[in-house]
Amino acid sequence: MRIGRKIACAACVATLYMAVLPVVGQTERGTAEMNVSGGKITVAYGRPQLKGRDPLTWQQDGAYWRMGSNTTTTLTTPVDLTFGSTKVPKGTYGLWLLKHSADKYELVLNSATSGMGMSHDKSKDVATVPLKKETLASPVESFMIELTPGAGGGTFSMTWGTAKLSAPFKTR
Repeated sequence: MRIGRKIACAACVATLYMAVLPVVGQTERGTAEMNVSGGKITVAYGRPQLKGRDPLTWQQDGAYWRMGSNTTTTLTTPVDLTFGSTKVPKGTYGLWLLKHSADKYELVLNSATSGMGMSHDKSKDVATVPLKKETLASPVESFMIELTPGAGGGTFSMTWGTAKLSAPFKTR
């Protein structure tokens, strides 16, 4: 009878372990959404925490960051978008941040939309969009992406630490 209880207890512990295992080491997921004529633009991303660090100083000039944590950050749009003169056809894209210097960044839309790798494949880039950098008065602890509606389109923005990077877009 004691062996039966031990087996039942071990099975219970194993079940709990298997239920918790997928979330260990995972960060919170975030979603930014914006309704447009023709559907909804969506960005799905991981939300890493600052924990007293300055994330944009980690990135060297000329380096890519896959914007978020864990799985690839994706933008899905049911309509074509235009960022300045850059046209982005409707579809799903992996998002990367390219740092040129401390004040010059670009949003990179890439055709690779899955995985957890840190390696950027430039041959799959679809579009690059210059981002405007602003310095915030107080730091934002959790990485955040927002889609804010505006006249004829909206604004894509990401904030983390004391940096806000953004780009307006039009829908067509």
